[in-house]
Amino acid sequence: MKAINVLREDFSQTVEFIDKCDDHIFKIKNWALLTSSAVIAFSITQDHNAFSLANLALLVAFIYLELIYKSFQDTAIEHTSDISRRIDRYLVDSSSDDLLDGYSHSYGRKLQYPSVLRVFTILGNRNRWHILNFYGLLAIFSISAFVVAKYVA
Repeated sequence: MKAINVLREDFSQTVEFIDKCDDHIFKIKNWALLTSSAVIAFSITQDHNAFSLANLALLVAFIYLELIYKSFQDTAIEHTSDISRRIDRYLVDSSSDDLLDGYSHSYGRKLQYPSVLRVFTILGNRNRWHILNFYGLLAIFSISAFVVAKYVA
């Protein structure tokens, strides 16, 4: 198999994995929203006001899970960038024999369960603050539900 065909195939598989990660992240956000709503509704209707604060622990679990997938996605994106550079090099000089030098086929072999520190450092990227904002708003709604149910109602 020619080197360019290997790169094209790997690029295609990696882009599919990135799409799967996006899908999983979207589902995690949906489950976080649904679960938060259910916990708040249960705590208010059953007059267990403090139960809405348990939602904060659930939100930490959901954000952690989302950040794990984001970490996997970042690794795959780095891999597609490497493949893109190699393909660009091939387009400039199709006789190049070094397309696969230093190339490790399949980013999946590089995927390792990220450390807790690596997971939460993703939030340090300003382009990722929307993740923190989403879960922060859900946390504010949980705390507000507790305050309203406890002191207003």
